[in-house]
Amino acid sequence: MDNDDSLIALIYNQEEEIIRGESQDLIALQYTIKTAASIHDALNRLGYRTEMVPVKNDLDAFAKDLSRYSPLNTFIFNVCDGFAGDNYSASRIPKLLRELGFKHTGSRAEAIRLCTDKARAKQRLVRQGVPTPAYQIFSQPSGDVSLQFPAIVKPVHEDASMGIDEKSVVTNSSDMFQRVNYVVSEYSQPALVEEYITGREFSVSMWGNRTMEVMPISEHDFSAVDDPLKSLLTYESKWVEDSFTYNEFRVICPALLPPEEEQTVKNVAVGAFHAMGLRDFGRVDIRYRDNVPYVIDINEIPDLSPDAGFARSAGMAGYDYDQMVDRILNLALHREGWK
Repeated sequence: MDNDDSLIALIYNQEEEIIRGESQDLIALQYTIKTAASIHDALNRLGYRTEMVPVKNDLDAFAKDLSRYSPLNTFIFNVCDGFAGDNYSASRIPKLLRELGFKHTGSRAEAIRLCTDKARAKQRLVRQGVPTPAYQIFSQPSGDVSLQFPAIVKPVHEDASMGIDEKSVVTNSSDMFQRVNYVVSEYSQPALVEEYITGREFSVSMWGNRTMEVMPISEHDFSAVDDPLKSLLTYESKWVEDSFTYNEFRVICPALLPPEEEQTVKNVAVGAFHAMGLRDFGRVDIRYRDNVPYVIDINEIPDLSPDAGFARSAGMAGYDYDQMVDRILNLALHREGWK
């Protein structure tokens, strides 16, 4: 990007209200604004001419805002993970960018749509032979149960642990259907119910395209609680700053794993990245039991804030925050053939 007129347009979601779920979910929805500000500052320090372009509630209004820029000299840095309170709408952003002729960081619309639909993501993983917990989808609180307990109940289209608390882990079908009813009624979407894997939990951050670089693995340390059924990342543990789990759960990076086991975890994570068709960067979350890494979530736009897991792993790999942002951008520029 050596043209004096070249510009980075940093797009992110600016959320003002929630349309479903719990009122506290707005904390996570609005966090992208802080993340975007950090990335904007980093790009400026790196010498890129950068402008922030928020996505609010209206895709037509966003398209109008973009009309001020030319795809010939404007490259998009995309951290928009949905808009108008709807995570599943995230795929509409790269679809619009493609229609308007803009090139951008990160994955295509198809891959994002897959990652924001946990049911289809699970189908893809199973088809590609990537280990993932057994699961069922319920659109109402009734039906035949073929899963083993304990199980965990999640909204099928949310991220950031929205809709997940200690009651999400269930040990019988009665409690399971009660939780399914909560998800369906509060979040207006089906529930994903999957076998709850008791074991270690890892987050594997990576970047690249043809050749992947997997950064040091993070492990979530749940030793502050004794009950393995409460050893999980709930919404509260991620976002509610005065909660016990937010303050007591720790992250160990790099995770302590024998070299062969570490390689197994990394291989499965990279397999999940490719199975989803991701580009440039991503994070794969894994539960590890009996030497099997089970993929429990795939983040096509992981949290890129300075204190989040991706930046932590990048730091352990030798990249400071500005270098991390620069690398993500340059992976995309190189993939698109931009100088």
